[in-house]
Parts: sequence; C-alpha cells; structure tokens
Amino acid sequence: MSDIPKVIDDASELRAFMAGVADAPFLALDTETTGLDPLVDKVLLIQIGTASRQALVDAQALTPEELTVLIPDEQTLVMHNASFDLKMLAGLGLPIAKLANASVVDTMLTEQVLRNGRQSELSNGRVGLNILAERYAGMTLDKSVRGAFTAMNHISEMGEAELRYAQRDVEATWKVFATQLPMIKSSGLLRTIALEGRACWSWAEMERRGFPIDSEAWKALVTSASDTRKEKRAALDEAFSEVAPRDLFGQCSINYDSDQEVLRYLGMLGLELQSTREQKLKDTGHPAALALIAYRTYQKIVSTYGESFLEHVHAQSGRLHPRFKPIGAKTGRASSSEPNLQNIPNGSEFRGCFRPSGDRKLVTADYSGAELRILAEASADPVFIQTFCEGGDLHSIVASQMFQTSVSKSENPELRSRAKAINFGLVYGMGAAGLAAQIGSSVDDANRLLDRYFRQYPAIRGYLDNSARAAIRNGYAETLAGRKYWFIDRLRKGDDEHSLARMAKNMPIQGTNADMAKLAMARISRAFANRHLDAFLVNMVHDELVVECAGACVDEVREIVVGEMRSAGAEFVTKVPIEVEVNVGDYWSH
Repeated sequence: MSDIPKVIDDASELRAFMAGVADAPFLALDTETTGLDPLVDKVLLIQIGTASRQALVDAQALTPEELTVLIPDEQTLVMHNASFDLKMLAGLGLPIAKLANASVVDTMLTEQVLRNGRQSELSNGRVGLNILAERYAGMTLDKSVRGAFTAMNHISEMGEAELRYAQRDVEATWKVFATQLPMIKSSGLLRTIALEGRACWSWAEMERRGFPIDSEAWKALVTSASDTRKEKRAALDEAFSEVAPRDLFGQCSINYDSDQEVLRYLGMLGLELQSTREQKLKDTGHPAALALIAYRTYQKIVSTYGESFLEHVHAQSGRLHPRFKPIGAKTGRASSSEPNLQNIPNGSEFRGCFRPSGDRKLVTADYSGAELRILAEASADPVFIQTFCEGGDLHSIVASQMFQTSVSKSENPELRSRAKAINFGLVYGMGAAGLAAQIGSSVDDANRLLDRYFRQYPAIRGYLDNSARAAIRNGYAETLAGRKYWFIDRLRKGDDEHSLARMAKNMPIQGTNADMAKLAMARISRAFANRHLDAFLVNMVHDELVVECAGACVDEVREIVVGEMRSAGAEFVTKVPIEVEVNVGDYWSH
C-alpha cells in the first residue's frame, strides 16, 4: 500500500499534481464532507487521481478559482454518485460553467446501466462503492469511517484512518471504472453511459437550487381537501349505513382503505365485485360505489400532499430540495423522493403553489406526443409519419381510417377517444384486457378493435411483434440510443413470455423518451451556464422540464429550452419533427 499523500493546501502544488496526471486516460474525483446538505454542510477534502497516484486537497485552504484546476478541460472525471459531488463543489463556489461543461462519468449509474435487469449478478442489486470496489478491484472499503467526518470542522482533525479512507475511495473509483469500461464497450453502452454522465450536472443543480413553493397556499389546499374528505366520508357512511357495523359511539367502522373489507360490504349491498378499481366502481353506477370513489379521491390528496409534504421545505432556503434518482426504472426513467415532485398531476391545483418570488418566472416545457413520434420513427408507418410531418391530429386520422367515417375532436369524438386509447396503450404494451378497461368495453370487443387497428396499420404491428421476438431471442430490449434492459435472468427463471413481450414492446419507446429528456436537460443546463443566464432547471417529470429564471431573460430562456429539447429529440427521431409545448408563467401551470 502506498504512503498516504500529503494534503495539498497550496495552489502551485495542486497545479503540479494535475500536470503530473494530465496524461491519464481519466481521473477519479471524490469529496469528503461534513454532511449531505450543500446549503449547510462543508466540503473538507477533494480527492483526485488515478489508481497509483492520488492527491488529497484541502477544500477550505484554496479559493474557488484555485480549485477550478480540478475540473480539466480534456480529461473525463469519474465519480461515484456524481450529482452529490457536483452539487457540493458548486456549494464551494466553483464556476458553474466549468461544472456544467465537465466530462463526467458516474460509476454508480454505469453499474445500473450495465446490470439493468441482471441485478441478480450483484449483491441484492446494490451499487454502493464498497460493493463495486470489492467486486471489481478486490478492495475492502470500511464505510464506518465515513461517520467521523460529520463532527469535523477542519482537516486538521483528521487522523490516519480518515485520510487513508479518503485516498482509497478515489483509488477504488478509478479501478472500478477501469474494469467497467471494457464491459461498457462490449455491451454497446458507450452512448448511454455518456448520456447519463452529461445529465449529472442537471440533477445536481436541481437538488441544490430547489423548487420554490408557497407553503401557505399549499396548506390552504390541504385544509380544503381535508374538509371535503370529511363531507365525502359522511356521505360514504350514509351509503353503507344499512350494512355497516357501528363502534361504541355509533360511527360507521368500515375501513375504507381496505379493499378486502370494502368488497365484503359492497357484496352485502348486492355488488359482487372482484376489485375496487375506479372504472369497475364507476361502471356499477351504485351510490355506495360512487361515494367510495369520491372519498378516496380526497383521501389520496390529503395523505399524499398533507402537512408531511411541507416537512421537506428547507429551513434555510424555504424551497423543496428533492432527491432525484436518475435511473428510477428499468426503462431509464428518473424518479424523485423527499418529496416526490413527479406525482403531482397536470392540472392539479397544487401545481399552482410552486411559484418563485418577485418577477421571476417558471418556464414549463414538455414533448408533444413524444412516444407516438418515437413509435412512428421505429415502425416507419407511412400514415404516422405523414400525419406528424403535416401537423395533423393523429388520433382523429387513425379513427377515421379505422371506422371509415369522419372523425375530429368535435365530430364523433367517442371514436377519436377509442383510437387515442389504442395509440397510447400500445406504447405501454397494453393488450385487449387493458384496452377494455380503458374504454369500458368487453374484452372480445377490445380484441376486435385491436384486430381492426392492426389490419389498418400493419407496420405498427410488425414493429411491435418484431421488437418482442428480438428481445426474447437476444435476451434484451433496446432503446434507439442503445440503452438495454436484459431479460436473460427472467427467461432462465421461466417468467411468462407474454409479460416479457409486453415489456419488450414498451421499453424501447418509453426508454428512448427518457434518453431524449436527459439529453435535453444536459444541453439546457450547459446553454444557461455558458451564457451566464439567471436560469436553472428546478424539476423534471419524465418528458416535462421546468425552469426557473429571471423575468428579464425569459424570452431567451424559452428559446433555449425549446431549441435544445427539439435538437435532443432529433438525435433519436429523424423521420418526423419533434414538437415542444411550452408555457411561461408565475407558477407551474402545465
């Protein structure tokens, strides 16, 4: 084991070290901090280096300008959980343009991409640096040492154990990626890994900047929903009054959140149902079933958006700083938590509570029909391509051809709704049973409708069927960007091929949409940084991006957002134009 490097606290020493590793194929970088909050906690050390040479840099002793040499223009920086290190570096005051333009690779995300669907090869799917270091480098990292940093104010308080820990973290990160790299190349995943790395700064900035929220307006909505829930609960109790048990105070004691219990009492009312799905309840038309829908609507609002949601408002910034998981699903879609800012539906009053102060604006933009455009690209269906190229209404045109009658949003709208359900359903691997539930028909009628659809659009059927066959044959499904989801383990375990086929049809489309959005994020963030605009991303909901900016630059920001989203989409979809719907306002209004 090499000696522990001297801690660098001099700018000239740091430049000399960086010059000495300038010929390395890539550099690993890590930070040691007093905690996880960039608004409160301090960076104590920045470690950088290769497998054989590492430097420990006193982050407090050097100015942000002096530390900028740690972000080289030509070399790739490899980090584990890069968004965390990037937001901590930003908190130190390193130039935003430098961080936004850095060439970054994340070993954690790389492992997720490599093992997507093959998690059994890894210990319970875990991708911590200690797990990867042992797997790929034969190194044992004692993570218990990490806790010592939280009580420190200065590196002078560090002993040999802490310094050795910091050194080994960066050594391990370098060795892990060196082992991952040939696997990336052999799996054809270079483009995907680069894409995930490019988006790391966007995730970091969204978590660091936070999303502005009007807490008082939010509380008012929750209070109103809670009051309405009480009214709906009273109506529900009344609807079940003839069969409901009573407690000591004469109150109905049915647990309306228990499907099993609700189904039992619905049965007593003469409704023999197998589930409490909303459509099933609605189809009965029974007052008790409709009252249950109304109650559960407000119960969900209160439980999801109640006071606990506002516990995540940061005491210092007054904003929400969620945690984003860049790969939150096997398709490559992201997820968020603490709190989840991706489950607030379009059109919800709660979106109106997200608003910046003063003359600042929110620019909300999302891809228009992105998944259907991807389906057009992949299938090369002539009707889909022509419709998108001419700016036509795809659902109306599909319905007109299927039902041999004139259809528009105002003429025969019910036929348009059926075509729309099929168009979007196919993107998600929907079968006849799913379509039947969606449009309120029998499964036999839904089957006939699908048959008619596929006779009219054989290219769509051919693409979907070929995608499923190829995925089962090759053992993986693949997006247009090359992201893969492996079925091998599930095939070996004997999983149902029909369910795998549905996933194989869905993954390339939804996954390509996720790839487009991530590339757009990366390009938007860089454009803002390079133009030194007072603008930054504050949220991402699948293919919807939300930007906060100063009112003075809103027109330029809007132009950048739309332009970069279109150009990112055009990287994958070339046969039809990419369209973006954008709204500028004082709150999150899309």
